Amino acid sequence: MDTLHTVLNRGCSIWDQTRMPEQELRQRLDQVRAGMKERNIDLLLVYGDSWKFGHLAYVSHFIPKNRGALAVIPLEGEPALVIQEPSRNNPFSSTLTWIKETHSVGKFAQGLNEALKARNLNPKRVGLAAVEEQLNIREWRELEKLLENVEWVNTGDYLSSLRLLKSPVELSLIKEATAILEQALARFEKIAKPGQKEYQVMAELEREARRRGVEDFRLLLARSSMPKVGLRPAADSALQKGEAILIFVAASYQRYWAELGKTFCLGRPSEKIAKDYETAKDVFQRLVAGLSSRIQTSIPTSFLPRERERIEGGGLVEASASALSLGEVSAPVRDSLESYGLGNGLGLDLSEEPSLSSAIKDPIKAGMVLTLRTCFTGEQSGSALISRPYLVTESGLEPLARIDNKLAAIGE
Repeated sequence: MDTLHTVLNRGCSIWDQTRMPEQELRQRLDQVRAGMKERNIDLLLVYGDSWKFGHLAYVSHFIPKNRGALAVIPLEGEPALVIQEPSRNNPFSSTLTWIKETHSVGKFAQGLNEALKARNLNPKRVGLAAVEEQLNIREWRELEKLLENVEWVNTGDYLSSLRLLKSPVELSLIKEATAILEQALARFEKIAKPGQKEYQVMAELEREARRRGVEDFRLLLARSSMPKVGLRPAADSALQKGEAILIFVAASYQRYWAELGKTFCLGRPSEKIAKDYETAKDVFQRLVAGLSSRIQTSIPTSFLPRERERIEGGGLVEASASALSLGEVSAPVRDSLESYGLGNGLGLDLSEEPSLSSAIKDPIKAGMVLTLRTCFTGEQSGSALISRPYLVTESGLEPLARIDNKLAAIGE
């Protein structure tokens, strides 16, 4: 789910090598270079900025505080990192990445030229990841001018495929981010009372998360007393007794994101609020069951070629491309569920592949981490939210959050 974000990432800024060792990052470099070799690419450029940094962080572990950065990865030799920032920032920026050579420059073309000259490189076929999609057109034109005789190859899909299945190190960081968000929601449950301003209680949640080391924190809310307004940032209106409050929180920790969503009721829930929540819970349970039945597992080598062809070309693919059952829900509820999305992959970006809807097209594989979400808001649909992260295993979906799926009555 897309959220508002600040221009400047103002959270904790460190590289914790006990949680993300350099060995993990160098193993990724080996995988990236294997793909470069297969595609006959002699130089790879990977871009990221303060809005979206997944590909960049995957190869460098660097997180841009503002503007952006460009990883320069030759087929052989050490990579370099070009950061668009004043040179005075270089000593600090170099502590956020395992890449030893960093260039703090005003123009990416300048830093790239320096990195190429230092390596005596004259690339002929250059791979791009997130460059064309995110880099501004002026900077892109300067890169084109610097490398005017090269063949450009978009390799973003290849990096996305490497990021689909999470390593034990990645899974550990997602679990830590999830635990921090659980503490933030527990804080809301403890302090929220009728009459408090939205921004007052939301500031408490952000403080709870940031004091535990998150790099970025996002929060959206919706209220059953304002059915015409969906999830949004906190404002200055006061919370009311008897209303349902939908809280969506997300945070990144050591570059890895987690998301949680929960429905609270200030006081005893009305019959309407309870019914809406039961609808959300039923849909959520159907999502978990439906995705569990669509997990692709490895095919035993003992299968005969004809049996392998039948499975690879039929059963598994057809299952993952079929529709998920949302149960008997009204058209407004269904429309709202699809608008907010039923979930997505989770990792170095808040929203990664695969994107989940009732018509599943992407395969679900063991090793993925998914956010599952049921959210609907509106006068006709009612209001409810459940969002939880899961690890996909060969035997089903393993929950990564410890909070339950009960409607939380608070503030009494």
